[in-house]
Amino acid sequence: RVFTVTLALAAFCFAGCSKNEGAAQQTGQPAQAAVRYKDGVYKAVSGIKDDWGGYAEVTITVKDGKIVDCEFLSYEKDGTLKDEDYGKTDGVIKNAGLYKIAQDAINNAAKYGPKLVETQQLEKVDAIAGATASYELFENAVGIALKEAKAE
Repeated sequence: RVFTVTLALAAFCFAGCSKNEGAAQQTGQPAQAAVRYKDGVYKAVSGIKDDWGGYAEVTITVKDGKIVDCEFLSYEKDGTLKDEDYGKTDGVIKNAGLYKIAQDAINNAAKYGPKLVETQQLEKVDAIAGATASYELFENAVGIALKEAKAE
């Protein structure tokens, strides 16, 4: 008897989900069209900062209405570019573990720009573990740049 009730509930849930999916498909709404952008080079600095006061800058190049290049740079609070020295103390690796974490963050964050070019949509660029703070800065700066680039 418990099996019958469970089976009936499962069938009800399945039928309800199927109806909702069908309704969404029958609305006649077209699939979301790709956004077109005005050709040009668009630069933006993130309007937010990370937990340590760092910020980011993006330079997006649009050609023939599509994003063809996206450069993403992260900066420390004092304006120093986060590069191979990021994670060092006074130019020296004093904590190898922290240095590795910092460098992994930079290397993973470097994947965001190419992923944007590939997908053409910020919403399809996922955060990468170890570079989530950079992702928030990237997302913010790209949003600012693409707002300016959007074709009316």
